Parts: sequence; structure tokens; C-alpha cells
Amino acid sequence: MILGGIRVSAQMVMGIAAVAAYVLGPGLGGFIYSGRSRLGGANSLESVLTGVIGVVILALILDLVLVLVGLGRLTTPRGICV
Repeated sequence: MILGGIRVSAQMVMGIAAVAAYVLGPGLGGFIYSGRSRLGGANSLESVLTGVIGVVILALILDLVLVLVGLGRLTTPRGICV
């Protein structure tokens, strides 16, 4: 249950980091917003897709790291582990 909350909050952080580009923060969200501002122009769709796919890949890698590290074993009491 704790691990589920940690994984969900990690995914939320990735989404918020992408939205942070709206207030001129660094990150892949810059590609998304620059592509949206040039909508209909050359390479606007490629720019948006680069940002979106980059955020999704980073979120999946972060989730995989949390699973592989075995954070569930760290948050489960010894008496419950089988």
C-alpha cells in the first residue's frame, strides 16, 4: 500500500515537471509548449511528440527503478514477509 502511494506520487511529479515549463521552468515540457505555440507550422507535431514521449519514457523508467529496487520489501515489516 505504501509502495503504491510512492509510485503514484512519483508519476505525479513527472507530470507536474512537464507542466512546469508553462512557467518557464526547465524540462521536456518546453518541447510540448513550444510545439503548441507553433501549431500548424513546420515540425510543431514533432516537437510536441518529442516532449510527450520523453516524459512518458522517463516516467516508465522511474517506475521500473522503484519496482526493481524492491521498495516493497523495504516498506513491509519483517513479520509479514514470507
